[in-house]
Amino acid sequence: MKYMTFNSSCTYAGLANMLMEKNIDVEDYEIALEMKLPFFIERNEDGFSTGPLLQSKKWFDLYLNPRGFEMVEDWVDNTEMFDFLQTKDQALLGIRMQNGRNAYHAVVYRGMKEGKEEFINNKHEGSTEPDKFKFTRDELINCLRDKTRVGTLKTCIKKEADLKPLLEQSIQNLCDLQSEFDEFCKIPRTNAEILEKEEGLFRPILLDGPSMMKLLRQNELYEDMRTLQKVFVDIAFKEKADNILLAERFDMDLLHSICERWRILISQKLKFLTRGMN
Repeated sequence: MKYMTFNSSCTYAGLANMLMEKNIDVEDYEIALEMKLPFFIERNEDGFSTGPLLQSKKWFDLYLNPRGFEMVEDWVDNTEMFDFLQTKDQALLGIRMQNGRNAYHAVVYRGMKEGKEEFINNKHEGSTEPDKFKFTRDELINCLRDKTRVGTLKTCIKKEADLKPLLEQSIQNLCDLQSEFDEFCKIPRTNAEILEKEEGLFRPILLDGPSMMKLLRQNELYEDMRTLQKVFVDIAFKEKADNILLAERFDMDLLHSICERWRILISQKLKFLTRGMN
C-alpha cells in the first residue's frame, strides 16, 4: 500500500496505489516531482489552486501519458455509483469524511467483498485510520455528492507532456493571485468573508504552497510561507474577529517576496524545458 507523504495528497497516493496494479512502483511525492506539480498554479471558478488540489485528468496525464496510460473521468450519480464501480477493476473517487468540515477524501475502489464494496483508504503511514473502507449501496450513497467524478486508468500510446503552456499560464496566474490577495487585504473584512476566501485565495500560498516548497527543498521559502500561514490561522480560527484589516496583520512585503521567488522558480523551470532539459 502507498501512503500520503505530503499535505492533502490523498488523490496522488490513490494514483500511486492504482499504478501498483499496473506494475509501476511509485510514491505520491515522486509523481508530484516528476510531473513538476510544485510549479503549477491554476485559476478556476473558485479562485486559485495549486499542489495537491490539481487533481483532474489534465494534471494526472502529465505523469501518466509518458508511461503509456491516461486518466478516464466519468461523472456518476450517487444512486448509480454502486453498480458503476462493479464494472471497473479499480477506480479513484472522493467520499465525504465525518471530520466536522464536510471534507472529501480520495479512496480507491478495489472490488466487492462480503457483499460490500471495498476501498483503499489513502492515508498517512502510521495513521490510526482504517486501511480500508467497506460500504453497502446505501452507505456509499450517503458518502457521495449528488454527482461524483470517478477516475480510471487505461492504456494509451506513450507521449511526452507539453508543460510549457502550463508553466507560462502559471506565472500569470501567480501574478493574478498576488494581486487579488493584495486587494482583499486592503479592506476591513469580517471573519465570514475571510473564511469564504480560505480555499480559493489563501490556501494556495499558505497551505499547499508550503507543501510544494518542502518537496522542492526550498526551505527558506517554505518557512516564510509557514510564517504567513500561522498569522492566518490566528486570525481566522482563533481570534475570529470582524473588521480585520489583513494588510496590517500580514507582512505584505514578505508575501510579495514569496510570490516573486515562486515566480522565479517557475520561470527557471520553463527556461530549462525550453532548452530541452528537465
